[in-house]
Amino acid sequence: MGLRRWLKYYIPLRWTFTTRYINIINIISFFIIDAFPSLYIVIALGNREPITVVYWFLAFFGMFCFYECGYIFNETICVRFENNPTIRIPQNDFEAILKHIENLITIRIVLGVICSWIVLSRYPNNWRLYIALVLILLIVYAIHNFYRGKINIITMALEVTLKYMIPITALIPAKYLPEALFMVVLTIVAVRLLEYMSKKKFIDVNIVNNVDSFRIRYYIAATVLAIVAYMANCIHVVLIGLPIIFLCYRIASYIAMRKMKGVANVIHQGREHHGTERVGGSK
Repeated sequence: MGLRRWLKYYIPLRWTFTTRYINIINIISFFIIDAFPSLYIVIALGNREPITVVYWFLAFFGMFCFYECGYIFNETICVRFENNPTIRIPQNDFEAILKHIENLITIRIVLGVICSWIVLSRYPNNWRLYIALVLILLIVYAIHNFYRGKINIITMALEVTLKYMIPITALIPAKYLPEALFMVVLTIVAVRLLEYMSKKKFIDVNIVNNVDSFRIRYYIAATVLAIVAYMANCIHVVLIGLPIIFLCYRIASYIAMRKMKGVANVIHQGREHHGTERVGGSK
């Protein structure tokens, strides 16, 4: 049983789910927040054939294989040099995993390369930019893991942006990439950046006092800004739907947490494990 317990970390994405998404609500949140936006943008701006969804999944899975390398390195190596590290791996598994770090990273790099090759064979137009973004992601994550301080504001924002843009870059025409980047920053990166800066006390003004109400206010503003961008002919009208969907999701989460105590407890448990509860959270 002990062997099977830590061998699960060899499975791509299993590291992410085991160390960060510890219950079903967290897993649903992962697919809504981490996966859905890039799929929405690909469908909105790319080829809308059903097979595109398959290639998006391969692009997303390949990107996350690369992305998890940063998780692994941070949570096995970097934590040993921190004064107050966040330990996400069970102590019983930690020593065994340390002996297999090279293999854990290698299998993800290999699978990421294979998925990328399959996707780029079908959608070759932006292959140079795609490869460049993957390499930048690995470099930025290395910097983020090794250095602690205000530089993490930049590296965190770049990490998140690249995580969403890499699958999108492979699957949509280059002329639509500025629109895609605008929506990724507006819908995902900016809100995470504000929460991160508040959590890490990088700014004196407490912008995020209550994370739930803040997210609702933010997505109201993001929806208005998206409408203005459409009226200025900067984005396609269908892209307005992305911040609207997130606004509805945040309102639904807000209501559920207040009406259902069990849901609130599960969400707070996940936030405490993930580190976002320190931003503010519902009381």
